[in-house]
Amino acid sequence: MYNRILLTVCIVFFLQTAFGQVHENDTAVYKSMDIDEITVKSPKEVPLVREVPASLSLIPARVLENNEIKTLSDISSTVPNFFMLDYGSKLQSPVFIRGIGSRLGVPSIGLYIDNVPFSEKTTFGFDFFDIERVEVLRGPQGTLYGRNTMGGIINIFSKSPLHYDETNVTATAGSHGYHKLNVNHYNKLSDKIGFSLSGNYMSDDGYFTNQYNGEPADDKYSVSGRARLVWKLSDKFTLENIASYEKSEQNGFPYALYNSETKTVEGVNINEENGYDRDLFSNGLILKYNKESVEILSTTSYTYYDGLMIADQDYTADRIYLFNTGDKQNMFSQEFVFKSVNNSKYNWLCGAYVFDQSMDQRTTGDIFTANMNQDIQSKFDISGFALFHQSMFNDFLIENLSLTAGIRLDVEKNKLDYIFESTGARDVYRTENYEETFTQILPKLALKYSFSKSINTYATISKGYKSGGFNTNSSVVLEDRAYDQENSWNYELGFKSTLVNNRLYFDAALFYIDWKDQQIDVPVPGGRGNMKTNAGESVSKGVELFVKAYPAKGWEATLGYGYTHATFKEYIVTDELNYNDNFIPYVPRSTVNAGVNKAFEIKGGFLDKIITHINYKGVGKHFWNLDNSDFQDYYGLLDAKLSFVSGKVQLDVWGKNIFDTSYNSYYFVISSLGNSYVQLGRPAAMGVNLKVTF
Repeated sequence: MYNRILLTVCIVFFLQTAFGQVHENDTAVYKSMDIDEITVKSPKEVPLVREVPASLSLIPARVLENNEIKTLSDISSTVPNFFMLDYGSKLQSPVFIRGIGSRLGVPSIGLYIDNVPFSEKTTFGFDFFDIERVEVLRGPQGTLYGRNTMGGIINIFSKSPLHYDETNVTATAGSHGYHKLNVNHYNKLSDKIGFSLSGNYMSDDGYFTNQYNGEPADDKYSVSGRARLVWKLSDKFTLENIASYEKSEQNGFPYALYNSETKTVEGVNINEENGYDRDLFSNGLILKYNKESVEILSTTSYTYYDGLMIADQDYTADRIYLFNTGDKQNMFSQEFVFKSVNNSKYNWLCGAYVFDQSMDQRTTGDIFTANMNQDIQSKFDISGFALFHQSMFNDFLIENLSLTAGIRLDVEKNKLDYIFESTGARDVYRTENYEETFTQILPKLALKYSFSKSINTYATISKGYKSGGFNTNSSVVLEDRAYDQENSWNYELGFKSTLVNNRLYFDAALFYIDWKDQQIDVPVPGGRGNMKTNAGESVSKGVELFVKAYPAKGWEATLGYGYTHATFKEYIVTDELNYNDNFIPYVPRSTVNAGVNKAFEIKGGFLDKIITHINYKGVGKHFWNLDNSDFQDYYGLLDAKLSFVSGKVQLDVWGKNIFDTSYNSYYFVISSLGNSYVQLGRPAAMGVNLKVTF
């Protein structure tokens, strides 16, 4: 049935071309091309995409819609060398860029939504709606963004009511019980003030069935909303406030026993219900003041989440483990950025950042086989500040050569109060207190040479940094409670070009990352769960290519490719065991993305336009464990979408993974049980969208 989706798309495409009842509509394409390629919205970067001396991918709203990108994980492989594990719940949303990432604990990739920082992976899994664009900057961004941005930055921006003045209602129905309703209202009261209100509801029955009770293993629902006010109080002063909220409930962790020798999966068969519920709130107050030569930006933010995980942590039909973990976080941050504008020879940026983050976590559980109950309380207090500066000199020494130099002082204080209590077979009570301060100087140097307005090349050297922390797993011995910070030096050569009268874009980048004390997620020796430790030295090197072309009127084609070779250069565990030269787990060797769009404008009749879209995503071989004994081979997913537009009404028919490709999206081992587990990838799905604009 799913193969018919692709067949339908192809038939419609070729019939429209053959009979000449349509003519190519390239107006929308070129308008969106201008939006896609000209500006960057990040306030800390130069406004022109082609002028940024770094590897940057921009995903505008139309690409998000064409590819049915509804979460951050859907971006996997859409951006070269960007990969996100499908972990089975919103509790953990690990992102890897160029081999740098973190499966557990604090992320190595920075996430900002409308300039508000989201510092925990528990906040990365949220539903997309009302999104104008996504910007992904690959490589360390510590000079401007600071802590824990070793792999890169993800900037997400919602739509501004000063740029839109309409109401949109979109309803979706799909296979696997998928339903979604999205309502957005943008009200531009004048050129100086506007507000928007957006709401989103999503539910589905999940993709997997628990054989133990015949119920869905991963069904979920969420409801979310966003309110935004933009007010230009004067020609120089703008106030903006953005508040967002999401409530989600889901069954999760649909893990199945896996036989590593036969590569077979037994199916999900769990005697206890697993799940993760979360409330997530954020608010950002942004004040912008513009003078003739200086722009001042103040961002005051607050994020809060309250989550509860229930996990049968043996993931079998036997009664072995059952644990509940509740965590609450409050984070306040304040940033001031001072930035020069309209300077032809010299531009500068400087600022200050301060934050305070508190997180209370409590885990209670039963180890039935040992007749033991555990109660673990962890209270984290993390605070810090930073000072940063960046200068850019144009026509440095020679014409068309620019120099960018930046430096940041980053100071972070990390404190943990830990209480462990065990009752039953044996009674244990202990308290532990830890405190660490991490201080880093993060420099950056970049040279860019412009051969013309449309062709430039650059070279960048920068330092990456991620602070250390503490393990809270009860099975961890005291000497493994803390782990150290990690540091990296990153080298990049890049090339950007706009050719053939703005009809062809070609970008390429080579990178080499040398980092020490890499934070690695490993099973607790002889215990249950995982912990973080530090490897000695690691290396990641690779290439990224991106091509966008408009070969003929109405046609748009894109091709992206990323290759990453990430290995442990020196990781010695004991005299008898080392992982030297092994590949770093969870890092695909390659990512591939290829897409073709075609829009047809109907000359007469009920329809105004037909839009076809086909997209292919490939994920290269990646290993699941340190000894590289288990892995996922290369796999590719094909998606397609067909849209019919009539006035302000649009009907979409879409298919995801239409060839029903089978793959494993996650793998792990519970060493205390000697069991291996996998989560299967999402099977084929199809659906329809109906969008009405008022």
